[in-house]
Amino acid sequence: MRAELRPQADFRLIALDMDGTLLDSGQRITPRAQAAVREILECGKHAVFATGRCRAQVTEYLEYFPAMRYLICENGACVCDLKTGEDLFRRPVAPQEVLRILEAAEGEEVLCTLFIGNRSFMDRKSFSFMKEFGLESYRSVFEKSAVWVEDLFSFYRDRPLEVEKVNLFFRKGDGQGRQTGSRVAGRLRGLPLSVAASVSGNLEITAQGVNKGSALELLCSFLKLPLSETAAVGDGANDVQLLRMAGLGIAMENAAPALRAAADAAVPDCDHEGAAIAMERCLLGRASV
Repeated sequence: MRAELRPQADFRLIALDMDGTLLDSGQRITPRAQAAVREILECGKHAVFATGRCRAQVTEYLEYFPAMRYLICENGACVCDLKTGEDLFRRPVAPQEVLRILEAAEGEEVLCTLFIGNRSFMDRKSFSFMKEFGLESYRSVFEKSAVWVEDLFSFYRDRPLEVEKVNLFFRKGDGQGRQTGSRVAGRLRGLPLSVAASVSGNLEITAQGVNKGSALELLCSFLKLPLSETAAVGDGANDVQLLRMAGLGIAMENAAPALRAAADAAVPDCDHEGAAIAMERCLLGRASV
């Protein structure tokens, strides 16, 4: 049984997942949520995005919050200092492991993105198939931020660099896509990797031990901030470790079952101000509705 989220002001940092949490279904941060983030920052506390996106994919949202100092991105592969532009921590997948991931996916119906240097690299032909892979709502995100190459697998084999995260997407709406995902995931078992999913029909792959929760732990160690004084809000299976690591883990009403099971408390869904309510109650001490 999840406890009721009572008004309190004991927490000094809140880690916010973005898609399905801070962002509503139209990928907007509501005015109420914007106001809560700003108030947290103005009173000397921390509001931190904890997202699977790369830095280039959150730039437009960071512009709302010039006082925000830290960013956890790429499922924890990078923790960025937004004031200096430096990566405080960067934990990439080694090139030889990236090549094994690509080998596992090759020949399958897969849409792949590689996050390299806080940018997303994509195969140019992927742009035509986003709807089939459940990515139509992210089309503008990729259009604005991606680096497009003619053949992603060939591109990488010619330039084998460290990669912060690999995303593999499978066709939505049919059993074939699920079977493909299961086959590829099976080929990755036993490799020194962390494999998660933010939504149904995808695999998000980082280096072993790299996730949003371990990134929060690193950031709090850097800030000399006890984890007991942190809260985290999320909705996806890739947020489980984040909520478990934080002093208080909060699930959105629209959260995946695995996340709801891991949470200490719940708030309304992303279209009913759940993230704003979490911020107001946990860091600002207000009995919001």
